[in-house]
Amino acid sequence: MPKIAHPTHPLADVNVLLKPDGAYEIVVCFMPDPVLIVGEGNSNALLALDASASLRSEYGYGGAFGGTPNFVEMVARKMGALLTEITKSGKARGIYWAVSHDGSQLENIGEFDQAGWEQVTISGPRKQVWGKGTKLLPALRYCVEKVAHHSDWTIGVFITDGIIEDEVACLDYCMKIGQEIGAGKRTTLKLVLIGVGKQIDQGQLERFDNMFENSPIHIDLWSTGIAHSMRDEVDILNVLYGELMDAETIVAPSGEVRDSSGNILKSWADGLPGKFRFQLPPGATQFIITVGEHQIIQDITEAVGNTSNTLKL
Repeated sequence: MPKIAHPTHPLADVNVLLKPDGAYEIVVCFMPDPVLIVGEGNSNALLALDASASLRSEYGYGGAFGGTPNFVEMVARKMGALLTEITKSGKARGIYWAVSHDGSQLENIGEFDQAGWEQVTISGPRKQVWGKGTKLLPALRYCVEKVAHHSDWTIGVFITDGIIEDEVACLDYCMKIGQEIGAGKRTTLKLVLIGVGKQIDQGQLERFDNMFENSPIHIDLWSTGIAHSMRDEVDILNVLYGELMDAETIVAPSGEVRDSSGNILKSWADGLPGKFRFQLPPGATQFIITVGEHQIIQDITEAVGNTSNTLKL
């Protein structure tokens, strides 16, 4: 799915899909607004990267014939930078999890602002060995007990390529945390689990996502998503975008989208949503979002040249 590498601020994500008739289907997502998401309180964020041995090649370590691109670093840089947008400090923490011989240990990456995340080196654990197992509970505890400490709203994003070995322990722990949140003893916590690759157990992800479905606890603690590989950067990022910003989130009282000729393509009188889609006519090279007296002009020519995959109707 062709996308704009650096969308015009405050847009976070712009995807361009070529339709069979030559028109373009545009999918736009705004940057998450901390005030809309967390209000005026303090907010923290954690990005936790699976560093088990099965993911080593995705960190850029090849075999006898040389290295491969570091897909984990590419995704982590963008995801970490995005998470800084929703913290009051403007920084987000990063850790490797599933390190050590049994996959039960953590290794700190650091805490960075947006510029720091965009340049950070993500090459896997340095002090620990690559993990031989995939145990999530230590990373969950770190998120809840360290990152969420003294925070009014916290998000933890966990990326993995394998089956979570300690699922039962994780669900038991999360049930306890959910009860405390429901009783007002803990502040808001949002956990996102992104499974990458063919080894992911979709049923397991669904059990995390739906863990409170048949319980008296009415909270939405987990969101989950799947991408085919670490190379599917757009799919991975969209899991997070979808959690932070969606069509139900209103970012402005009203707004409209026009093409470069001034034709109105779509308008909203009762609230501009944080995520929406519209069509650009064949041959168009930009669109303009107008909110009050402000204009967001987005050129799409870089994506137009890569729209070889047409949208099937």
